[in-house]
Amino acid sequence: MVMAVTIIKSSGQQEEFLTKKLAESLMRSGAPPEVALDIARQVEAKIPPASHTKAIFRLAKRMLRKHNAVSGMKYSLKNALSALGPSGYPFEKYIARILRVYGYEVEVDKTIKGYCVNHEVDVYGRKGNEHCVIECKYRSGGGNPADIKIALYVHARFEDIRKAYEANSEKGPLLQGWLVTNTRCTTDAIKYAECTGLKIVSWRYPERGSLEKIIEEKRLYPVTLLPSARKKALDSLLRNDIIMAQEIADMDEPTFLKKSGLDSESASLIKKEADAICPCS
Repeated sequence: MVMAVTIIKSSGQQEEFLTKKLAESLMRSGAPPEVALDIARQVEAKIPPASHTKAIFRLAKRMLRKHNAVSGMKYSLKNALSALGPSGYPFEKYIARILRVYGYEVEVDKTIKGYCVNHEVDVYGRKGNEHCVIECKYRSGGGNPADIKIALYVHARFEDIRKAYEANSEKGPLLQGWLVTNTRCTTDAIKYAECTGLKIVSWRYPERGSLEKIIEEKRLYPVTLLPSARKKALDSLLRNDIIMAQEIADMDEPTFLKKSGLDSESASLIKKEADAICPCS
């Protein structure tokens, strides 16, 4: 009888290593089923008991990149989102740009008068009759999930804004509160949100509109996904307001070199990676 291998998640919790689960995550990055299953089995054979998921991820990514560089980059998406820090402000700007691509007009750091107090809203979005008050909760390292306390806090702020809005408007657009996070949400946070009408967009939730799915659908990858965008280069990109890989792919190389503030060698490498992972516009 083969003994199950126990691994340690980023939250510190232990769980059984499942070959199928790892293979499925590799397939979501574009790996063919047979390749994904082969890599997952190789990883299972190599990892010792009590391995951390980060070490397992690094090993799987290294194997996947040997098979296909683009799939290897996509497999890094969760870590890439976690690298949009440390302040979390780049994450807010990134979410705003995703929403723009999906047809929303957006404002970042908008101050809105509530019924009791004023609120600084991370992102305010408008699309037709839908107006969204969006709170972005960034987690460095993508570890601990957003819990019920965060859902309660976000909903309470929204309710104060909604009350003021309804007191001053006879009929207007539909106002909705959103919680957007780069990590998962706890079961209680999701249950509360579903009960109160708070919209959650997080890692793996909801099933049809989770954060990774709305990114993948239009290939709206952050620049942190690009392997050559190491800290110094990444700092320069974010400082120059280049947040999406698609923005790099849309520029010709001389324009990117000028706007990025990078040296020509770094700019060339990053430009090639962005072109590989993003579609032509």
